[in-house]
Amino acid sequence: MLNGQTPRHCGDLIYAYPPFLALLWIPLTAVPATLRTVVWYSIAVGTVFLSLWVCEVLARRLFPGEWSERELVTLRILTFVLSSKFILAVLENQAYDSFALIFLLLGLLALTNGRWLLGAASFATAAALKVTPLIFLPYLLFKRRFGAAGVFISVLILLTVLPDIVMPPKMQWHVTVWLRDVILAPLNVKPGFDLPFWVTDSPMNQTFRAAIVRMLTGTHEQQSFEIIFAIMQSKSFAIALYSVMAIYIAVVLWIMLKSRRYNQLISVDGALLVVSALLLTPVSSQSHFVALMLPYALLVAALIKDETGRTFNGTMLLLSFVLATATSNDLVGRSFTGWALWNSLPVFGTLILVIPLGALVWSLSSSRQPNKKSIAINDAIAG
Repeated sequence: MLNGQTPRHCGDLIYAYPPFLALLWIPLTAVPATLRTVVWYSIAVGTVFLSLWVCEVLARRLFPGEWSERELVTLRILTFVLSSKFILAVLENQAYDSFALIFLLLGLLALTNGRWLLGAASFATAAALKVTPLIFLPYLLFKRRFGAAGVFISVLILLTVLPDIVMPPKMQWHVTVWLRDVILAPLNVKPGFDLPFWVTDSPMNQTFRAAIVRMLTGTHEQQSFEIIFAIMQSKSFAIALYSVMAIYIAVVLWIMLKSRRYNQLISVDGALLVVSALLLTPVSSQSHFVALMLPYALLVAALIKDETGRTFNGTMLLLSFVLATATSNDLVGRSFTGWALWNSLPVFGTLILVIPLGALVWSLSSSRQPNKKSIAINDAIAG
């Protein structure tokens, strides 16, 4: 960018992230390498712990009232333990997922405070950094917050074209190259395609799309580009993928129709959208799953505060932890970890969270729905 080039044209570098992200790091080029590392890890660690704090705030608002010190400690420890593998992945890979996540969480916090325009702007900032938060735009439309949706679109466009305004390239716009060579690249796959993560059965990619590709290959060995491309062009792959996605979207939509009238359940909606973004996107690696700290925090809060559903929520959390974390790490060994990843166990560990989140919506919406007697009293007062 400093030389008037687009990041995609920077030598042999495969840069697939939005240009806005590259623009933010330009000031670090003036910092010595050692200090640059300190700054980066300070941002990563800081946003991780800030995200954990916002998740705690959202969880406590979902279950208002007195929280004892013991309950708060339990909430913090369990949320951290359940998320620890993905937090470590962010730090190990020097990823920026926690940096994008904090804008999502702050957006949800703004929505719970009734500040829809501010929340929409925060969501748009996350989307400018990482494409998957775009899923919050249809959510704003679903909630009939059209002004907020307009703010989302405006802020997203502004931040996306900002690199071309501040650091105009010598030839093609940054945003044009990024949209053409990255976002729309899978529509024009051909020999020499240099974005292998779009066409791969890599066990590090844990999404519906990658899981179905691995299922159709029937092996625990990475296949060639030609084989994977042929599978992804087949009718059986299309039927399997779109059937799974359609069923999943229908279930989530059914749950959210139940929560639509209750702004107190916005954080649960956000947790469902986070899970959906991870599973429906073409690529999700371990560091992306740091966003699961939100559904984990909400379900841990339910575990603590909802005595009637304690066994159910505890079982669901344990099962999710086993599938998504306990079966693929250094402790169980490389062989077993490989088997778990090739069989997409983290996908199932993430998918299973939809069940207790749906149950949480049903439970809280029923408990907070005014009965006929209270409605009659309120009508009489209003009259």
